[in-house]
Amino acid sequence: MSLKEYIPNFTNKEIEDNHTRFIERVELYRQKGLDHNKNRRFILEKAAPLKGRILELGTGTGYTTLALAKAGYEVTAVDSDEEMLRITALNLAYERLLTKVRLFIMDAASLVFDSYSFDNVIAVALFHHLAEPERVLSEMDRVLKEKGKIIIADFNERGMELIRAVHKKEEREHQDLGVGREKVLSYLSGLGYDIEDYADEFQWVLIAVKGA
Repeated sequence: MSLKEYIPNFTNKEIEDNHTRFIERVELYRQKGLDHNKNRRFILEKAAPLKGRILELGTGTGYTTLALAKAGYEVTAVDSDEEMLRITALNLAYERLLTKVRLFIMDAASLVFDSYSFDNVIAVALFHHLAEPERVLSEMDRVLKEKGKIIIADFNERGMELIRAVHKKEEREHQDLGVGREKVLSYLSGLGYDIEDYADEFQWVLIAVKGA
């Protein structure tokens, strides 16, 4: 599979309309007690400093991508769902940050990047969706340089309850395959990573350094 960057195409009206929907959803979560901006700031503060190339897996609608770009980082972001990447691109475009991020349609379990090509690999709110988390963790390890960082965060039980409540209000179901902190921690520990373990009200966060 060749490496082909996703180049979005949209109008100013689409950017504005998407931003309206995005802000409405952010506010819905805030009413339930979850501040996505605060959530991402916590992760980036614990992961700092981030130096060199950053790869984000499972970008979704772009909460983490936006946080990284606003913090001044240049990012490569991938998602297997083209519609998710389009929403991320629209959100970046509204903030005039689209040039800070390279987007690729790609399966996190089969990355089309060279081994040892990134200094940091980050995945937020991805692992609870995964049926085969070991494949994704193996790929994260493969593309990460020695002394590089893996940053993984996901919702704890309270966070999951909140997410399910929001999806129910929207008459949708939220996929949760049950992959949590313990499985990720065990896998990375087995590879010899030096791991720092953090948590806040709604999430757990692991910062793992390769070959430390």
